Amino acid sequence: MPVNPNEIANINFSAMLGKPLTAVIDAQAAAALSTVDFINEVGLDDLGKVKNVSFIYSKLIDGISTEVTLTTPLLTIVPIPFMRVADTTIDFNAKISSVTKVTTTTSHKLDLSAELSLRWAWGRFDFKGSYSYQKKNTYSDESKRSYSMNVRIHAVQDELPAGMSRVLDMLEESIIES
Repeated sequence: MPVNPNEIANINFSAMLGKPLTAVIDAQAAAALSTVDFINEVGLDDLGKVKNVSFIYSKLIDGISTEVTLTTPLLTIVPIPFMRVADTTIDFNAKISSVTKVTTTTSHKLDLSAELSLRWAWGRFDFKGSYSYQKKNTYSDESKRSYSMNVRIHAVQDELPAGMSRVLDMLEESIIES
């Protein structure tokens, strides 16, 4: 059965290319929600207040070793995950080929032979004849379809958004040493 020449035109490219793009958008949204979850889980307590961490260390003040406590918001010292899809490449290849081969062979063979044998004394008459006919048909059809799709996604740690950078700057101002 020969391949329909419009078969490539019948491929739903909107679905084939749209689905990977939708997946990339969904992944980007999931990454944003992951950042929100991280900030809520790591940086804020159950009441929505900023979690702080305290460091106690010794410091020389006027030549005297004094124990000092440094308190800083946790979000200022841990990396906040800001993942983004840097680029996406979608490659689609389609190869459709068709081979049809029809072979018809006809041969006729006619062999006639006559043999006449007359015998008057006995009255005998002999005749021989033959005929043969041969026809051979061969039909083969081969259709090959090959589709491949490669999707490459490159994700990177993004820069802090300006709003988050300002929040961290304000949190840094709350770092106290006592």
